[in-house]
Amino acid sequence: MDWITCTQSFICVVEQGSLAQAATKLHTSSSALSKRLSWLESQLGVQLLKRTTRSLSMTDAGDLFYQRAKAWVDDWQQLVSETASTFGEVSGILRIGAPLVTGNRFLVNFIAEFLEIYPKIKVELTTLTPGQLPDLNLDVVISRELDYFNSASYIAAKLFDFQPGFFAAPSYLARHAPITSPTQLTEHNVLLYSNSHQPQERVFEDGTRLQLSGNFVSPNPEALVSAAVIGMGIILGGAGTVQKELDQGLLVPVLPTLKQPRTSAYAYYPKLDYNHTKTKLFIDFIKQKVKNLYI
Repeated sequence: MDWITCTQSFICVVEQGSLAQAATKLHTSSSALSKRLSWLESQLGVQLLKRTTRSLSMTDAGDLFYQRAKAWVDDWQQLVSETASTFGEVSGILRIGAPLVTGNRFLVNFIAEFLEIYPKIKVELTTLTPGQLPDLNLDVVISRELDYFNSASYIAAKLFDFQPGFFAAPSYLARHAPITSPTQLTEHNVLLYSNSHQPQERVFEDGTRLQLSGNFVSPNPEALVSAAVIGMGIILGGAGTVQKELDQGLLVPVLPTLKQPRTSAYAYYPKLDYNHTKTKLFIDFIKQKVKNLYI
């Protein structure tokens, strides 16, 4: 018996919810897992799990141990991976967090190219809410600049700048009079990133303030882009997020010089006591792909 094997077994049992499922995942037997758990509880001198023939649940001590042990095992596995990759081919899991629009419409293509270069790396992409603070369980978070985030535990690497503007389908524009001034947009159906139909004020780089509203709102950027493509209304967003639609002529700019103030996108990653090769490789790769990019 050893601490690492038994702790990893405990974590697996908790996450799988049963000895049988954990045993299958770990390619061992339920009796072997039971012995590891008993050894771990004996060493700690506390009960970690309440086990019956039908259910399994953590004690308070077990919950505390799981939270700390999970982070410790993740760090250990990362350390082993990073140490091995220093003198060999880079491998292991890279955990990335990003808002839905960034992950789905911007990062995925880059991730595909990255994995072709480093085939032994596996990526886990987690969806975050816009402005969500970085999570230490993630290796890197791609986000707009977090104005009020100043943590000594993280490093911030600037990636690129972007300025949201207006876009619409040719079919939508064909049904309306030409849009020649910003104030006309207040009379149009604007597809808003929101959970409510309350009008939203937007401030633009030239100082223009507009109260925007429409008949379709969603916190899902994919739905908003799809709605814009089929002519439901005008969308406000970064050109990079609708680049495919622009290239295909499905969307076109509306008042191209009217843009919101410039915002920067950053990669946030935790400061660690060891090299995080996969993270640095990924950030350097993204930096190269978006070099001089301004969207």
